[in-house]
Amino acid sequence: MYIFELKKASDTGYDIGGKAESLGKMLRMGLPVPSGYVIAAQAFENGSLKKEAVGELSELVKKLSAGSHTYAVRSSAVGEDGAEDSFAGAYETVLDVKPADIEKAVLTVAASAGNERVGVYAKERGTTAGGTAVVIQRYAAPEYAGVLFTADPISGSLGRMTGSFVKGAGEKLVSGEGMDGEFIIDAVGYSYSGSGETEQYARKLFKYAKKLASDGVPKDIEWAVSGGRVYILQSRPITTLFRNNYDDFDINDSLCGELLLSKTNVGEIFLRPVSPATFGMVDMVSSMLGIPLISNVCGQLYLNISGICSMIMSFGVSKEKAFGFIKELAGGIPDTEIPVYPYDRRILRRAVSNIFRDFFKSKPKKYRPKALKGRFTEVSLELIETIKSAKSKDELLSLWSGACEPFMGGALSAIMSGLDVRSLFKTRERLERICGTELADKLMSDCSGSGSIESLGPLLGIADIIAGKMTREEYTLKYGHRDADEMELSIPFPYESKDFPDNVIEEHKRSGIDAYAMKAAQEKRREEAVKEFKAKYPSHGARLDRMLKKYAAAVADREMIRSDALRIFCVIREFFLKAGSLTGLGDDIFMLYMDDVRALLAGNESCVGKIPARRANYEKQMTMPNFPSMICGRFTLDEWQAAGSPGGYYRSGVTEPQSDDGVITGVAGSAGQAEGRARVLKSIDDADTIEQGDILVVPAANIGWVRVFPKISALVTDVGAPLSHAVIVARELGIPAVVSCRSASFRIQTGDRIRVDGTLGKVFAVR
Repeated sequence: MYIFELKKASDTGYDIGGKAESLGKMLRMGLPVPSGYVIAAQAFENGSLKKEAVGELSELVKKLSAGSHTYAVRSSAVGEDGAEDSFAGAYETVLDVKPADIEKAVLTVAASAGNERVGVYAKERGTTAGGTAVVIQRYAAPEYAGVLFTADPISGSLGRMTGSFVKGAGEKLVSGEGMDGEFIIDAVGYSYSGSGETEQYARKLFKYAKKLASDGVPKDIEWAVSGGRVYILQSRPITTLFRNNYDDFDINDSLCGELLLSKTNVGEIFLRPVSPATFGMVDMVSSMLGIPLISNVCGQLYLNISGICSMIMSFGVSKEKAFGFIKELAGGIPDTEIPVYPYDRRILRRAVSNIFRDFFKSKPKKYRPKALKGRFTEVSLELIETIKSAKSKDELLSLWSGACEPFMGGALSAIMSGLDVRSLFKTRERLERICGTELADKLMSDCSGSGSIESLGPLLGIADIIAGKMTREEYTLKYGHRDADEMELSIPFPYESKDFPDNVIEEHKRSGIDAYAMKAAQEKRREEAVKEFKAKYPSHGARLDRMLKKYAAAVADREMIRSDALRIFCVIREFFLKAGSLTGLGDDIFMLYMDDVRALLAGNESCVGKIPARRANYEKQMTMPNFPSMICGRFTLDEWQAAGSPGGYYRSGVTEPQSDDGVITGVAGSAGQAEGRARVLKSIDDADTIEQGDILVVPAANIGWVRVFPKISALVTDVGAPLSHAVIVARELGIPAVVSCRSASFRIQTGDRIRVDGTLGKVFAVR
C-alpha cells in the first residue's frame, strides 16, 4: 500500500516528506486544513508510478470522482519544509485539478524533483533533495491567499507576526512574483495594523498561528480564505531563524527569535559549556515543568528572561509587574525594551498538573513525593547501587522506566511543593518600604540565624571533621555531590574520587581560616540590625520577627531543594556511566541525549554515528571564551568579537557602552564595604592563587567557590542576583558582594586596587 490519508500517514514507515508530515500533524491538532491523501515516495520509480501504485491511485480517483470537488496536487519531498531547508516554491504545484486529471498532475509534480529550481536551491544550501512524495488535497478556491511569519524574519521578534497576501491563488506570492497587501499582528495582547482587506480574518489566523508556534519554533505559515473561512495550507519552520541542529549538537537559540537571555542563576550553575547529555537532561526537565526556562547558545546556558516574563504575562500580569517579579531572580536588567511573545499558559497548566498528579500516580511507594521528602540521599544511593549491579542492557533499560523515571517524577513533585515563593522574593521589598535599603540589607544577612543553610555546609563540615564532630564518611555522604561542576553529567562528582575529602581537608588546614568565627560575627551584626530596626520602628517589631522567620525558612528550603535536586543528577550520571560500560562506548556515552541512550539499550545503534560530529562541536565550544552575561537578539561569536567589547551586555551587534569614570555598577548582593587587591579568575581551577584578603572578581560564582570565601574580603561577579546561592553564602559570612556587574571580570585586572560597596551595588577603582 502506497497511498494514505494525511491524518494517518505518519506511522506507516514510508517516506511521505516534510509537507505531508506537517499537514497530518495539523489535522490531528484540529486545525482547519483541507483533507487529503499522500502518495509515498516509494510509489515512484524512474519518474513513473509503480504498477501497484497505479492501481491504488485509480481506486482513489474513482472515490474522489463521486463528489463535486477539485483538488490541489503538491510535492512533499523528503527534506522539504523541514527545520533545515524549505525548498519553498522549488517544486511544481498543480491547482484546481479535476479527479480525472489527478494522475497526470501527480506525475507532473513528481517529475519536478529534477527541475532547475530544486537543483539550484540544494546547491546553495549544501544539501540534497530526497525522494518525492505527492499530496492530493481538496482544493479550496481562495478569495485571498497569503503567508504569515510567527516571528519577524528580519528582527527575529517573537512578539511581532508579519503577513502578506494576494487576491486569488497564492502561488505567485510563494514564488516571490508579487503581493497585494501586507499586515502586522502584535502577538502580545493582539492588535492588527495594515491592509483592511484581511483584518476580519486576522484574529482567527492569529489563533491558529499561536497554536502552531507553541512548540517554540517560529513558523512560516501558508493560509487561504475560501468562502469566508480561514484555512491553513502549510506550516514549516522559518529556516532563516530556526537553524538548530540537535543531531550534531550545533545549537544557538539566540538565532531562533529575539530573546533577552541572562547567565544569572543558570550561568552560575554551569560555569563552562555543557555536554549533549547534560543539555538533554536540562532541556527535559524544563519541558516537564512547562516553563521556557533555559536557552543554549553554542553550549553556554542562559536563563530565558523573555520566556519567563511572557509566561507570567499570559496569566494577565502586566509586563512591568512581570519583570519586577523576576528582577530579584535575574539581577540587573538593562534599561531597554525587553522582547516578549505570546505564551500559551495551558502548557504550564498541563505540566504542573502532570507533576502534581505524581502525588497520586501509581508507582513504587518509595518514589512517591511524600515518601521522598527528607529521604533523597537514602533513596538515591539505593538506586545508584541497583544501577551499578545491572548485568545487561535490557535490565538497565527496565531500571530507567521502572525506577529512575519514577524517582525523577516523584523528586520534582516533592521539590515543587511547599516552597514559600512569596517570602523568598518579596521580603526585601517589604522591608525596604519600612526602613530603607541599607538597614534592609543588614537584616537580610545571615538569614539562618544560629542554624546553617545547606550551601554553607560543605565549608563548615570541613571544620567539623577537623574538630572531630563529623567523620569523613558522614561528610562524603552529606556533601560529596556538591562541587563547581555539580550538574555537568560528564564530570565526576567529588564522592567518586578516592582522595575525597582528604584533599579538601588539607587545603582547609593550610588556609588557616575559621568560617565559624566569620559566621558568628555576622550573626552578631544581624542581631544589632534587628535591635536598630525595633528601636526606630517599634510598631513593626513583631511583624519583622515574623517576616525574617519566614524568609529564613524559605531560604533554607530553597538551598536544601538545590542539594536534593542534585541527587537526581547523581542517579542520571550513574545511569549514563553504566550504559557506557554495557555498550562499550565509555565516556562517548555523554555525547548522547537520554532518548539516544534508551534507544541504544533497546538495540537501535543509529545514534552512535552522530557521536563524532557532536564531540567535535562540544570540543569546539569548550575552546570558546565566556560569552556576554546578557544577550538580546541574535548572537554569533564572530560578530561579538568583531564588535571589540568582550563583556557585559550584547544586543544584536550593539555593545554596551563602557564608562571610563572608574565606577562599575551592579546589583547589591551582600551589605558592607571592603577595599583591597583584585584577584580576577576565569576558572575555579585557579582558585589556589587567591591570597588572604583578595577581592575575588569572577564571571560567576557557585557552590564550588564557597570553600575559598573565608580567604576573600569581597566578591564581585559579572552575573548574579540577590538570591544566587553563592551570594546567600556571602551574606551568611558577612562578605560584601556586588553582583550582575556584566563586564567586571573584563574591565578589572588582577592587582588593581578596588573598593566594593555591597550596599550601593558599586565597585570603585582606587587611584
